[in-house]
Amino acid sequence: MSSRSLPKSPHAVITGAASGFGRALALVLAERGATLVLGDLDEAGLRETVDLVLAKGARAAKGVRCDVTRLESVQALAGACESEVDLVVNNAGVSSGGAVGQAPIEDWRWTLEVNLFGVLHGCHVFVPILLAQGHGHVLNVASAAGLLSPPRMGAYNVSKAGVVALSETLAAEFEGTRVGVTVLCPTFFRTNICKNGRFPDERTRKTAEKLVNEGRSAEEVARAALASVERGRLYSVPMSDGRMFWRMKRLMPESFRRAAGKMGRRFE
Repeated sequence: MSSRSLPKSPHAVITGAASGFGRALALVLAERGATLVLGDLDEAGLRETVDLVLAKGARAAKGVRCDVTRLESVQALAGACESEVDLVVNNAGVSSGGAVGQAPIEDWRWTLEVNLFGVLHGCHVFVPILLAQGHGHVLNVASAAGLLSPPRMGAYNVSKAGVVALSETLAAEFEGTRVGVTVLCPTFFRTNICKNGRFPDERTRKTAEKLVNEGRSAEEVARAALASVERGRLYSVPMSDGRMFWRMKRLMPESFRRAAGKMGRRFE
């Protein structure tokens, strides 16, 4: 864990910053006078975020078109940073659903390329930078799905479990340095992640959208994530239901598996 908390006005890089959690976190950091480098494929949304964070108090903000599935695009994002980086947020992600053997392999590849390789590319590019400068923090956005592996969400679960494992690996590799890592594992909260998600049928899509729309605000989750970063915590599980189910899985794995199976059959 890092022994150095974020400075009052940090220099931060955020992927997936055109909307949702990425935008919410950028706005929270802007309140602190942060200098922000923001990446996303959605250039119109990115321009809106830049305007919003400047109005909120950001010292400076720059939007960079970034496709996290391409290593060279993430390298270009790093090249847009004009100073040392205090916080790297690997946030860009997509949603998908479907049972193993039924969800198309193309959906698996797409989900893994964005959710897992996108985070891996961010770590591959920025971790050497943080270690060379001698300080900094990585915030990887995973999901409670990466801890709980609910049914009919195979590709999404695997991608987010990979992000958890990557973050745990980094935590061990950062031991003895002033670089830290936090992995964010929320349950459902209000974003537009389902808008372009890939689901096996309309019923599954509507169920996912309902759960997302009934969740907490992205701003709440952003503030909780930043608090975990400040405290040097590896795991950030901000929702009580996520913490409860994660505890149940560790203490009563067989009971948890049976309960998860019953939940999955409700959507068959």
